Amino acid sequence: MDNRLPNLYSLLAKQTSSFQISELAARFQVSTRTIYNDIDKLNELLKTVDATEIMIEKGHILYVNETPVDIEKILFKDSDFINSDKRVRKIRILESVLLLPDNFSSEDLLQRTLVSKNTLLNDLRSVRKELVKNEIVLETIPFKGYKVIGEEAKIRNLLVATLEQDPLLFESTGFEKEKASLAEIDRLIEEVNEMIGIQLSDQSFQKVKLHFWVTMKRLEVQKSIQLLEEKDIYNKEEQILLTRKEQVSKLFSLAISEEELLYLANKLSEASITKNQELMTDKWLTFNLIIEQFITAVDQDFSEIDFTIDQKLYEGLLNHLRPAYKRTLAKETIENPMYDYVLDNYYLLHSSICKHILLIEKELKVEFSDQEISFFTLFFAASLERKKFFVPKKTKIVIICNAGISTSEILKSKIKNTFQVEVVGTFGAREGIKWLSDHKVDLVVTTIPLELKSVPVVQVNPYLSDEDRESIHRFVKPIFHEVNVDHLLAIVKKYTDLNIQEAKSLSNELTTYLNLSQSREKKEYQPMLKEILTPELIDLNYSAKNRDEAVKRSGELLVNKGLATSAYIDGMIENVEVNGTYIVIAPGIAMPHARPEEGALDVGFSIVTLKEPVVFGHPKNDPVKIVIGLCAIDHQTHLKALAELVEILSSEENIECFINAKDKKEIMDIVEGGK
Repeated sequence: MDNRLPNLYSLLAKQTSSFQISELAARFQVSTRTIYNDIDKLNELLKTVDATEIMIEKGHILYVNETPVDIEKILFKDSDFINSDKRVRKIRILESVLLLPDNFSSEDLLQRTLVSKNTLLNDLRSVRKELVKNEIVLETIPFKGYKVIGEEAKIRNLLVATLEQDPLLFESTGFEKEKASLAEIDRLIEEVNEMIGIQLSDQSFQKVKLHFWVTMKRLEVQKSIQLLEEKDIYNKEEQILLTRKEQVSKLFSLAISEEELLYLANKLSEASITKNQELMTDKWLTFNLIIEQFITAVDQDFSEIDFTIDQKLYEGLLNHLRPAYKRTLAKETIENPMYDYVLDNYYLLHSSICKHILLIEKELKVEFSDQEISFFTLFFAASLERKKFFVPKKTKIVIICNAGISTSEILKSKIKNTFQVEVVGTFGAREGIKWLSDHKVDLVVTTIPLELKSVPVVQVNPYLSDEDRESIHRFVKPIFHEVNVDHLLAIVKKYTDLNIQEAKSLSNELTTYLNLSQSREKKEYQPMLKEILTPELIDLNYSAKNRDEAVKRSGELLVNKGLATSAYIDGMIENVEVNGTYIVIAPGIAMPHARPEEGALDVGFSIVTLKEPVVFGHPKNDPVKIVIGLCAIDHQTHLKALAELVEILSSEENIECFINAKDKKEIMDIVEGGK
């Protein structure tokens, strides 16, 4: 058994101050993700003896337990741990059922779960119901035993979901050796992620790791996945894992098929990410356009808020949509730990998201679960939080003094000169007590003995000694008051009617006046296609020997127009090298581009029609006859023009006009006419 768990618990139980997760990771020479997992395991153990659980808040741990638990002793008592908790028993039985080969017996289950036969048979009834809920059947075969029947993908999904509820499985007897396999899987996923250019959230990383382990264990009992859909092109995850076939086979100690590698690659693409490079997919164009429509639709429900100017919101939703779409296609369940928080604190916002998510569902032909939709709401909630700011709020003080006006004024001046406070009034005792019954303050400073239940009281001498100043100082601390532009607009609307445009204009003015302009992104104007596509950006019947020449020409037009630097052309060619198949967006049409930071200066499109079609490497959409060079300075400014261009090219008649055009004016007429 690894000694890290008891050692970690011992360290936390003896602490007198909080630990940072990163500090513990460094001390035990593991990742922060491992420390989070260890805390989950310790809490499972602490539950069994009704001990105080370890709490984590913003990456800090503060654990207080006057009588520390002997964690090591509990770890060695597998049977006690399982028998003490019906939920754990059911989980362990369900795991065993899904990990055993066909025709396993009750004895096999008893050996793995360490429960009595009566307990096992009773718990199996509950397990069967859970299996049926997931469209899986536990069939009893006379004289042979039990057999699990169902789609392999659903069996694996359920097994992973069950393992996620059992962080202590790999600490139990018989599973310690699996830690070495998990460590190897961990390293493999890290390597693959680095090659792809992504960083998974801790929760997603753990889930992907479990999918790899479950795949290995199911293959050991000769249960393989069947991918019915044939793929024409592979995404980045698939490409990289296919090159790791030998490494994965060695890790699993058995030959792994291409279908299994593609399955694992899909699990990677379903994972939520915290950092990524541009991940091209066959739906990258659709994702970009539909997210813009989605944000605009939600924005219409909130007249006093402008979601469309938040670049981080757009980028966050774009990064989230791909794995959310993949998870939904795979019927992969996901739970949002903040689901109840979303419903309690952002009910109106969430209702709007639920209404407008239909835009995305209709376009992508999927139906997101309530839990999945709540993640979309959190991105909008984060946008709302970015609109907030805090200003110092002075401590409100009342002075009660029976010595007369002059003494009160002297004391008032001394206090104001010493502290950042607002003295809201000076009173005699009787008048002050009466005033306080109808008003609220933070502190009462008095020169006479006075007891009040509703507010703190500090008695001082009229000349305000050093000791008096120290007494007041204990109560006068910086208080920060949240100011929200939307709240200010709500106050204004009490006294005047504002239409949507007036509300947005006032919001922008208040934002600037309150010095929020530096922390908020300004929405850039989105030009129409006819505003940015000119004859100089069109080249007809260009002779290109190969793909790179065709891409280079589309880039040269952008550079010659001053829309990009020459480095942008190199970025376009490199992007085609990596994502060539996805650059071909429709039969005969390619749209090469590079990242904005690679030399984009302004928004623009170039159009190159080819004298002879060129092969780009797409299995269905080759050869390419039209090359559209895209230059974007951010994720959003070009989207209106892009949407118009996509609409124009959705017509076969327009495509033929482009290909057969003898004069640039023929293409400009289509663009300017909006056909």
